[in-house]
Amino acid sequence: MRGTALAAGLVLCGSAALIAAQAGSKAATEKMLIANEAKVNEAVAKHDVKTFNDLVASDAVSADGNGFMKVADFLKTIDQLKIASFHVMDEKVTWVNDKTAVVTYSWMGNGTYMNQPVPAMDYSSTVWTERNGKWVAVFHQESAATPPAPAKKK
Repeated sequence: MRGTALAAGLVLCGSAALIAAQAGSKAATEKMLIANEAKVNEAVAKHDVKTFNDLVASDAVSADGNGFMKVADFLKTIDQLKIASFHVMDEKVTWVNDKTAVVTYSWMGNGTYMNQPVPAMDYSSTVWTERNGKWVAVFHQESAATPPAPAKKK
């Protein structure tokens, strides 16, 4: 009986260690995904196609107020994007499964795309998935923030 209790205790300790290791691994992956999202934003702002292509899947798609766009089409126009400054905030990772996660954040900045102003603030999300041991962005969406309603006169 004592041997069974000892064995059960060892299994529970082993399970707890495995769960703790997985949680640590997930936390490390979340940190890496948020860092990679920042690298993609920097690459876009600097027209760094190599870094962009290292982090974004070649079959990726994005969506914004202008509709859907394949990554290959975006790269044809990346030089028409002029970002003067930007910063991201409120980054969060939501897990879909062990190989797919969504990074959400708020983006603030200024610049132009095809000579039109970009929204000063938007809410963004990127779906990241692990392919062949490497995490890549496969879908990105941006929703322009709605300006606050004017205050009512008294």
